[in-house]
Amino acid sequence: MKIQLSKFISVPKYEETVEASIDMDEIKLTGVSYPIRTRTGFPVLIQNRGKDKVVLKFETEVVLGIPCSRCLEEIPYPVSIKVMEEIDFGHMEEEEEFPYLEDKVLDLDMLIFDEIVPKLPTRVLCREDCKGLCPVCGTNLNEKECGCDRTVADPRMAAIQDIFKNFKEV
Repeated sequence: MKIQLSKFISVPKYEETVEASIDMDEIKLTGVSYPIRTRTGFPVLIQNRGKDKVVLKFETEVVLGIPCSRCLEEIPYPVSIKVMEEIDFGHMEEEEEFPYLEDKVLDLDMLIFDEIVPKLPTRVLCREDCKGLCPVCGTNLNEKECGCDRTVADPRMAAIQDIFKNFKEV
C-alpha cells in the first residue's frame, strides 16, 4: 500500500489516521520466500510535527508460514510489528536512510518488509523432538518410520572396517 505524504508535510499540525493493509503475499529473500498466512487491516497515525517533519505510528501482526528446519513442515510464525518513525524531509540527505520513501510517497509494504526481516528466526522447529527427514528416502520420520539404513559411517574408520570385511569369518 502506498500513502501520499504531501498533505502531511505541507499542512502544519495536520493529523490523520489512515486505514491500511499489507498488499504483499510473501516475504522474499535471496533463495527463499515465506508466505504471509494471516494479516489484518490496521490504523496508521500520520502527524505533521513542524516544518517538513512527519511522524508515522502503527502496530500490526502478520503470521508467516516458515518451514521446520528438520522436517520442512510449514509452521505458523507470528511477527509483531510496532513502528514509530519520524521523517524529517528538510534534512533528508540520503535516500538510503528511508528506502521506503520516493517522492513523498510512503511504500508501507517496503517499510513492513524492513521491520519483518530482522525478526525472522535463524531456525524454527515444529516441536522440540522433531525427528526430521530420512536422509536416504526423504520420509518425514515424525509421521512414520521408513526402515532405511541410516547409520553414518565415520570416514576415519573406513580402513578398519575394510580389514573387518576382509577377515570376516563365515
